[in-house]
Parts: sequence; structure tokens; C-alpha cells
Amino acid sequence: MTAPRPLTIDDDPPAAARIAADITYLASPELAGRGTGEEGARLAADYITRRFVELKLRPDGDREDHGAPRYLQAFQARVGARVKEASLTLELKGGARRSPSEGAVSAAEGTASAAATGKVVFVGYGISAPAAGWDDYGPADLTGKIALILDGTPPPPEATTAATSPASDPLRDFGSVRYKLRTAREHRAAGVVIVRKSADLARSAPADASSMGVPGVVVSRGFAEGAFPTLRLADPRTWSPARAVKPADLPAEQVTVKATIEPVEATAWNVAGLLPGRADSPQRDEVVVVGAHYDHLGHGGAFSRAPGVSAIHPGADDNASGTALLLEVARRFAALPAAPRRSVLFLAFSGEELGTLGSRYWVLHPSAPLAHVVAMINADMVGRLREDRLIVDGVGTAREWRPLVEGAREGLHLDLAFGAEGFGASDHASFTAVRVPVAFFFTGVHPDYHLPSDTADKINAPGEERVATLAGRLALAVAEAPERLAFIDAPADPHGGMRGGFKVSLGTIPDYGFAGPGVKLDGVRPDAPAARGGLARGDVIVKVGPHEIGNIHDYMFALGELEAGRKVVIEVERGGKRVPLEVIPAPGR
Repeated sequence: MTAPRPLTIDDDPPAAARIAADITYLASPELAGRGTGEEGARLAADYITRRFVELKLRPDGDREDHGAPRYLQAFQARVGARVKEASLTLELKGGARRSPSEGAVSAAEGTASAAATGKVVFVGYGISAPAAGWDDYGPADLTGKIALILDGTPPPPEATTAATSPASDPLRDFGSVRYKLRTAREHRAAGVVIVRKSADLARSAPADASSMGVPGVVVSRGFAEGAFPTLRLADPRTWSPARAVKPADLPAEQVTVKATIEPVEATAWNVAGLLPGRADSPQRDEVVVVGAHYDHLGHGGAFSRAPGVSAIHPGADDNASGTALLLEVARRFAALPAAPRRSVLFLAFSGEELGTLGSRYWVLHPSAPLAHVVAMINADMVGRLREDRLIVDGVGTAREWRPLVEGAREGLHLDLAFGAEGFGASDHASFTAVRVPVAFFFTGVHPDYHLPSDTADKINAPGEERVATLAGRLALAVAEAPERLAFIDAPADPHGGMRGGFKVSLGTIPDYGFAGPGVKLDGVRPDAPAARGGLARGDVIVKVGPHEIGNIHDYMFALGELEAGRKVVIEVERGGKRVPLEVIPAPGR
């Protein structure tokens, strides 16, 4: 018997045009940014489903009532917040009452759904940063009182220098409303009132119902000027103090702050199409996953880099490009003259922008036993190939990855930059956490990231076609390999961490879908500070140093205050008990 002819999965002339067409539709105004749970995301899921049907991939999502599988796997995702009430009532001497007019008050981002009544204390910008030479609270104890706080941060001493040198403005990171609520809570305030410098309260509307543990509202400067005349809010000097203020009681008898907010959930869908392995193969039940997320930011929201701007964020590169690559690789597999040894599952995820919700849901509810999943190849932002440079991360999760990738790039003229870690802010991290070898394709960040300007006309479709060829060849090599890849713990990237840059790194992988209280760990990077300190997957972080941790926002603020090399005690809930662990943070980005 002669050996079967090796399968090949190379490109053909129309490939770049197909990729461009897919991205153009997915990033079109009709899909309105593909926000998770929104109509645009449903249209995107329908589009991917139609392509899977055309390619005759087997549906591998949920089961219908009569037992037949469908392409969609549904899950519930928290997609925003609904404010039911936001009010502020001042009780003045003599029994008079005063409240803002409609439109002059809104719920604060991070407010608790609660009410609080107390005396009012002005605490300037509400910043407590002794290391930066600024503390608006000092030793004050605000137990039972309402903190009145200015929005934003004080201008730096030398504005012109600060514009060119961010380091000259040490308070630039202390302006978020969530930070102000958290700091007021830690000083035992019962409630918070934020005074917006501008009259526009539109960007105050909460996009996330997770609470910072204290009720808070935002009021217009116009209302605050009349309600608290002793503050002289019309005077620019009030907004430009040279040093921190001392907490000062205000004349109002008392103030009542009230907010009622609830999370908004929506149905989201992963889309799953399976190419079964050949019938006579002993490895037919093993699965290679090729994945990409298709959701984006809709009209903006909390993760947009244009805060307060409500405009369609097309997400052409992030991640219509990865979705188009997924579809192109699926087309090439469907056109093979024979099926590969292993099955290949094409998975389009939703909810990635909200914290890899879709991929994590699939890992918790897989259509094949996780023990049968031999590898996961992920594409996220692969549409801006520049100078032929492509990042391939995760190659440290299996010894076989690097030689397989090197073999797959033959003739493609790609300059590959390899990374070992399998963790990161995309869907492959969900698979690394359950010890599946991963390879992550990425052409790099750019100025249009998470902005309305991430449009289809900026995509390098011929460049992406080469990346798709590499991904297809690699998936085929894994599917045809005589032996399955063996997972190994990749060496930790000392600069790895949560989304965004921090001056320290712990190496924790939060479960962004966890509703709290606390921060549940989906994983811990091997040999990172958290792992060395004894933290493990499944732990729930409830305290970092002196800071109680209620949710992911508390955790990020606490990370921002840690110092590299200085030991911190982190308390976790494990098995129903609080366990204190000592961790020495490493330098961050």
C-alpha cells in the first residue's frame, strides 16, 4: 500500500479579495461595531454561519430541542448598566430642600445601588497619593459623611512641560470617577458627589454596573455653584490649586445621595463549524481549534480610547481581520481533497472585548472533551501587516510549535517575532488556562486601536492573505502530525499582566466574567510573582495590602499602588477560608 499524498493548503489568487470583502462587510455601518449582544453582532454571527453552511462544515454549537446541533452556542453576557434612579437632595437650614433639575445629575460610574445621607465634606479632587506629594484627605475620617469631589485632576505645575512629558504630571492617572469613589470608600465616606467642570454629563452614564462600594452621583458645575457657594466654583483658582486642600465641612445641613443601577445582560453567540477528521483515522476524535473573535465595541463605551464619544467603532482590524482569516482558513480546509487525521473546529467568539467571555464559556462548555483538544490557533488584529512583521506568541506552550511555524512560513517572506507565553488579552488565554497549547497571530497595535478610525480601507489584505496561508499551513501540520502536541508551561513574560500598562507585574490572569465579590483567577503565569507566592487558578483575591478588593476595578487600582520589589500581602478566598499570601511584585511595563 502506498502512503497517501500529503495534503496542502496554499493560497490562490482571489484570496486577498475574499478577505477584503469579508472585512468590508463586518466593519460596515450596517453592523454598527458588532457590540456584544447588539443587532450588529447578531448580523455578524449570521454572516459567519452562512459561510460555514456554504463550506459544508458540521454545526457544533448548542443542541436544538430535537437533538440536532446548530452552529450557534448561546451564552449570557453582562454588556452594560441601566440606571433607574440618580438623585441628590440638599436639606438647608430652615428646612428648605434643593435638588438638581433634570439633566443636571447622573449616576456616577461605579456607584453602588444604594442611598446615603450625611453632612457634606469638600475634599478637593479626592486624590490620596502621598508618594506624588498630594493628599486631599490627610488624616480625615469621613465616617457617615458625603464627600464632595471635583472631577478630573489638578493641572500640572508646568502645563507646557506636561504636554510633552507625561512624567511631569504625577497625578495624571488619578482622575477616574471609579478611583474617586474607591478612595472615598476607603476613608469611610457614606456617599460621593462629583462636580463636573463642564455642563455635559453625557459621559457620566455608567457603562458597567460593578460597584465600588459607595453610592455616588455626578452633578453639573452650574448646580453646584448655587448649592455650595462657599466653594467659589466659578473661580478658576478653585480648579487649579497649587497643593492639596484640607477637608472642609460645608454649610448644608445634610445631603442625601441615591442611585439605583442594575446590570444589563444580553444573549451572545459563539459560532462553531467542524470539519471532521477522516473516518479511518485513529486521531479523528482529536480536535484542532482555529479561533478568532468577531465582536467589537459597538458605539464605544468603557473600552474605547475616545471616552465620551458615541460613534460607530468599526473594528476592521480588531477583529474583523481575524474573523476574515478564520473564514479563509476554513475555505481552504473545506477544499482539501481529503480530510486531515484530526478534526478541525472553527470557532468565532463573541464577548472578547468584555473579557474573553465567549472563549471562556466554550472552555467551560466544550463541544468536545477538553482532553481531545490538541491545540488552539488564534488570530486577533492581523490586518495591518507592516514591513512583513508578524508576531507569533504562545510558542513556549509546546516544544513542537516553533519548528512547525518555521516550516509553515516557507516562501511567505514573513519576518516572525516569537513570544513564548500563552497568556494575553485575547481568546487563546482561555485555552492556555486549561493547558491547551496555543499559537497567537498578531500584526501589532496601531493608532486606530479601539477608535472609530479602525476602518476597512486601512487593511492590508494581501498581507493578511500571507498570514492566513501561514495559519492554514500550521493548522494542517498540527492536524496531520503523527503525535499530538504536548503542553508545557511557558516561561513567564516578566512584563505580562492585565490589560494596560502597570509599573508592577504579578502574573495573574483574572476571570473577567466573574461577578464578585473579589477577583477570581482564571490562571497564574508559571514562575511569576503570584505563582511564587502561592496564588493559584480558582483563588478569589479579596484584599491587596490594605485595600479590600470588591471587583476588577479595585484590583487594578491596587496594582497601580504597588512597588516592584516591595512585599505585599494578598488575601485570597480558597475553600471557604481567607488565606494570606506574601508576594513580591516584579517590575511592569
